[in-house]
Amino acid sequence: MDLLETLIISSEKAANIARLLRQNEKLFEKLVEQKSTKEANPRFQQDFKTLADVLIQEMVKHDVGLKFPSIREKVYGEESNMFFSKELNKYILVEVKESQEATAALLAELLDDDEEVAQMLATEVHRIIDIKEVKTKIPQGTIDIVIDDLSIWIDPIDGTNEYVKGTYETKTGDFYTKGLKCVTVLIGVYDKNGEPVMGVINQPFFEQEDQGYQCHWGICIQDKYRLSSINVSDLKQTNIVCIGEGESAEIKTTLENGGFDLVVSRGAGYKLLTVVLGLADAYILSKPSTFFWDTCAPQAILRALGGNIVEMNGIVTLQMKQCLTYNNDKGGSKCNSKGIIAYRNEAVLEKLMKFKWTN
Repeated sequence: MDLLETLIISSEKAANIARLLRQNEKLFEKLVEQKSTKEANPRFQQDFKTLADVLIQEMVKHDVGLKFPSIREKVYGEESNMFFSKELNKYILVEVKESQEATAALLAELLDDDEEVAQMLATEVHRIIDIKEVKTKIPQGTIDIVIDDLSIWIDPIDGTNEYVKGTYETKTGDFYTKGLKCVTVLIGVYDKNGEPVMGVINQPFFEQEDQGYQCHWGICIQDKYRLSSINVSDLKQTNIVCIGEGESAEIKTTLENGGFDLVVSRGAGYKLLTVVLGLADAYILSKPSTFFWDTCAPQAILRALGGNIVEMNGIVTLQMKQCLTYNNDKGGSKCNSKGIIAYRNEAVLEKLMKFKWTN
């Protein structure tokens, strides 16, 4: 369980950094960088890359590399670690140095010599956290897994637009439809065959009065191990499907005619989490607007619970189940281009496969 514990702790450090940067509005505004058209998600007129995104991604790579050197260079993420400083009018390579002091010095340069904030961030990056400090179920036992066969996809802050806007949540029933509660940290592990085997989802803006855990995890390694922080016996069928704001009218009509109630929310990670937590039976997205870093962690947890994520196009056009798989082929697309259906129960997928879809 050493790798899983490392990832859980890294996700909590990521949550701490996200919260720290968000607390200072003036500083945060300085650190938001508009993504180039090439990098931006086509769903949004504006997409953002923040220092939090870049710093968290590099921190996870650093922490994993310290304990598992063989996979240090196999930690992949959404963001480039080149960050443009408007104050200095130049790009700076953001990385975690060997010492807290060295990391603070690099961040101070990026922050226009604001050494106080740089030191605060560096402290969080190098902080030693006990897993007992994390609001999660503590993993127990050991698992047999070949570390050298593993790679990692991370989304440092999923729901960046919600994070940047910083609005407090609005809620429909048990669902947060927008705001900081839809922000997640996603860390997914996949094996040499491309199958997701381990996943961690952390909610940085989870509050003490909320019920349940802030950090959720799951392990699914072939048929040998299926472990999760989620109690499967607590998960009941809801007849609810979570969708995004831009879903087509045809898809909505098909689902409603099939007996499902629809809930609209934001943040791919959060929408997938609603399925993990049993708030929804499925999350359906017909558009090519999620990526490997969005789905790897949630898929691993869903597999541990008896579910999965499949390509939507295969279900709609061929009634064929094609599960998502992962790689990091240089130059290859990382987009889930055929849409996705995430589900927790095979019976839900079987029901969806019988629909007469129009798209």
